[in-house]
Amino acid sequence: MPMLKMISATTMVALLGATVAHAQARYNGFSVVLLLGETQGAAGGDGLPPAPALRKALADVKDFLPYRSYKVLDTQWQRSGSTRMKGFDDQEYDVDVIADEIVPNPFHPKEGMLNVIFKLEEVGAAMNASEEYGRAIQVAEMEKQRASLVAQLPNAQGTMLQEQKARIERLDKQIRLARARKLIESKFEMAPGETVVVGTSKIRGGDKGLVVLLTAVAAGGK
Repeated sequence: MPMLKMISATTMVALLGATVAHAQARYNGFSVVLLLGETQGAAGGDGLPPAPALRKALADVKDFLPYRSYKVLDTQWQRSGSTRMKGFDDQEYDVDVIADEIVPNPFHPKEGMLNVIFKLEEVGAAMNASEEYGRAIQVAEMEKQRASLVAQLPNAQGTMLQEQKARIERLDKQIRLARARKLIESKFEMAPGETVVVGTSKIRGGDKGLVVLLTAVAAGGK
């Protein structure tokens, strides 16, 4: 009986390995495109990016998006795991993509479909609500310090003026890091070769927003 269990377990591992390899053979990885969406229309054309797959994905959800024009901020290629992308105004973002193939079953008969978990957050985002609350207190204090330094600028000269400006710049960076947020967390299904709009996130203090598109590049694709 123990020997039968050992054979069964070994067979299961082999089958699982074959399934994973088969899934990886269906797609090469993922292309992540970060767009800047703006409510103002483009000067010419229709305001959509030139790539056909991106245009189609945006057109499919245009009624749900407030933006009239788009600009590509960054593009990254990854098989899975994490990468870092650069966005608007030098803001950086951490991107996580986890995917596995859905095993066909009576409720989900189509082969090759992928289960995808996608996350986008500003670099240094708080891990939980408690940390967010602590950071909010820190930000309030740093903003007071910054306001005080700005008020002193008209009376500063020479080296003192440069030092004040440098301190303000450091505070701006610290405030941005303390305010870092989790922006998008989504779970969905997609097929190799498909491009989807994963989600959007409004940029603070303006009528611009981030739009994220994900393409599961089919085997043999670029």
